[in-house]
Amino acid sequence: MARAKRKRRRNVIIASIAAFIMIAGIGMVAGTYYFDQVALPDDITLDQSTTIYYSDGVTPMARIGENRTVLPFDQIPKDMQHAVVAAEDNSFYTNDGVDYKGVVRAAWNNVSGGDRQGASTISQQYARRWADLEGVTYARKVREAVIALKLNQQYSKDEIMAMYLNVVYFGRGAYGIEAASQAYFAKPAKDLKTNEAMLLACLVKDPEGGGKGSPYDPNIDKVSAEKRFNYVRDQMISLKFVPEAEAAERMKFPDNVITPAKARENAAAAQDLGKPEGLIVHHVLGEVATLTDPGTGRLIYEDVDNDGKKNFSKVTNGGLKIVSTIDKDMQPIAVREASRNKDSNMNNQPGNLQAALVAVEPGNGGVKAYYGGDSGNGCDYASYYIDPVLGKGGESCGGGHPPGSTFKVYTLATALMAGYSIDSMWNGVPQDFPGRTAAKKNQVKNATEGVEPQCKSGSGKWCTLEEITVQSLNVPFYAIALQLGPAKVINTARAAGIRDMWATEQGKDGPQRKDLTKLKGEDVAPKFFQEEVGFGQYPITVLDHAGGLATFAARGTSVKTHFLKEIWQGGKKTYGEVIKPQRIPGFTEQMADDMAKVLQGVPEHYGLKSSKGYQLAGKTGTWQLGNTTSNAHAWMGGYVPYDPGKKAPGLAAAVWVGNKDKEQPIKDKNGANIIGGKLPGPIWRDFLNDALAKVNMPKAKFPKAPLAGNKDVGTGVSPQPSQEPGFPPGPGQGPGGGPGPGNVTTVPTRRR
Repeated sequence: MARAKRKRRRNVIIASIAAFIMIAGIGMVAGTYYFDQVALPDDITLDQSTTIYYSDGVTPMARIGENRTVLPFDQIPKDMQHAVVAAEDNSFYTNDGVDYKGVVRAAWNNVSGGDRQGASTISQQYARRWADLEGVTYARKVREAVIALKLNQQYSKDEIMAMYLNVVYFGRGAYGIEAASQAYFAKPAKDLKTNEAMLLACLVKDPEGGGKGSPYDPNIDKVSAEKRFNYVRDQMISLKFVPEAEAAERMKFPDNVITPAKARENAAAAQDLGKPEGLIVHHVLGEVATLTDPGTGRLIYEDVDNDGKKNFSKVTNGGLKIVSTIDKDMQPIAVREASRNKDSNMNNQPGNLQAALVAVEPGNGGVKAYYGGDSGNGCDYASYYIDPVLGKGGESCGGGHPPGSTFKVYTLATALMAGYSIDSMWNGVPQDFPGRTAAKKNQVKNATEGVEPQCKSGSGKWCTLEEITVQSLNVPFYAIALQLGPAKVINTARAAGIRDMWATEQGKDGPQRKDLTKLKGEDVAPKFFQEEVGFGQYPITVLDHAGGLATFAARGTSVKTHFLKEIWQGGKKTYGEVIKPQRIPGFTEQMADDMAKVLQGVPEHYGLKSSKGYQLAGKTGTWQLGNTTSNAHAWMGGYVPYDPGKKAPGLAAAVWVGNKDKEQPIKDKNGANIIGGKLPGPIWRDFLNDALAKVNMPKAKFPKAPLAGNKDVGTGVSPQPSQEPGFPPGPGQGPGGGPGPGNVTTVPTRRR
């Protein structure tokens, strides 16, 4: 009987062992199948913010997208790596991705009713965040462990560490070590000290603290923060990451953690578009969005989401390094001079006034400084933008302004190409033209009506082309446009860089934009643009005008005005600016030198000499308010010598002053009518003075003018006058130089 019981017991044990072996075998087969089914992605890149930089490629201007910047392993400090190992996974460098002892310990604690534990290694934590695994369930833990094991099979420990530190959340909206370093210490991660790295490692355990901020943030709970910090310190010493002899010096609890409020302020400064540079960001992104693949012709950065909707997430979350053409030293000076800064000419001016300023590099076309308003979330008074990346912009909040006499530079160039010398003589007094006669009370008149032109001929009637430009006599410029045709003037402006002009169109509300990149002068004149184009009746943008002036600075060589310099991704340059110089057809360097000689007389005439010794060539302009005696727009534009041989790349700039909102008289703080030489002029001069000096621009000189033209006599008048100092208005005209009753009606600017 006893023998039979022993036999049965032996059989049960053998059967149990066999069953265990069978179950284990089945489990092994099942486990192997499950392991094979959990796959790693081909690409484990992360969404990260895109940063727009100034032209130096180092100074950030703005950041868009998720607050993460992925760093390569060699840019992550060794102390940061060691600190997170000490805080989160002591066996990181020896385990295969899973801490089995920790798993058993956590499982026993969970089964026995203790606190539910995760026992996650750094590899498991990364796997959880990458695969977006949530909850503390055994199914999740198994999947997490399998991914961690596979990660360790496919990647080195250094690669896993870099991936982990680029994805882990540190609180304060900071994903990854670079964002965390900025959020807590306002410095790049590469500059972290040992104790600063240790504090950041402390935060990983509980970055949010139930939504109140991490309890290991000294600004939230200093006692808990120091306790956790001391734990990490002891672990780092135990693991021999830091010699104990150096601990006292290198591992002091940091006292330089910035406050959450300061972190938010810094983040807003880097990401918020609500500053003048925000408008630049829109222009830059607008250019990025238009880049196409040469092979397919498709937009490079346009993407399609799962719902079939098009977007530009490749830009916003692609971690791009976008380098603009904007000079980091010139831009603050442009903002200072054109805004209401206490050191600006705009300071204490009436509240209705608004200024805009754009500077462009001749021979390159890059925009070096841009001020179109105080906020990237507001209207752009220097131009307009279309930004499909951020979904903002359009003509409804931007456009052109009548340039007045500053547009005469294009008419002057047209006359030079027609063979007229700057010494050719022109009739400078009012006279009848077809359809514009004294009898009809719409005769073309100068702002100097009643006062003889101050010309060297002494006749009171005949003036040289140079004199009519410096004195801004409108009558001869009307004659030039009439004699040569508005289409030729428009084509000159178009070739120089004017891409848009606005004109009234019957049956349509407000001025209508004409795209001169697609339309030639012959397509739009005289249907939309008449002889009044010769003296600047039709609105253009400050951006285009600065580009056009840069063309004359480069002695007639035009390059497309642009904001985008380079794009980098993953440390590789994927785009570089394309410079395609094109000469204005028929406009020679000798003609450009003649023009420079003429335009140098304008700043001299208005007392706008450079205090820094730079030669200045420019043109003033004013446009009236409807048929009133007041002005609505005032301009100053021009350039300094361009001499790349002497490393003097030069600079062109245009300044506009007008109204923020509805059209009304523009008067300065003393109640005087604003004209081109009196407020825009000083803004223009002071910007060039300080901007050129700031970048140590050599003081080049304009070439001696060779008198390129050969025709000696012309006839001319022009309707829309612009009064300048020393030339008071005549009978029937206001101080703004407006035409008398029955004269041509001006085209109003596009208003926001």
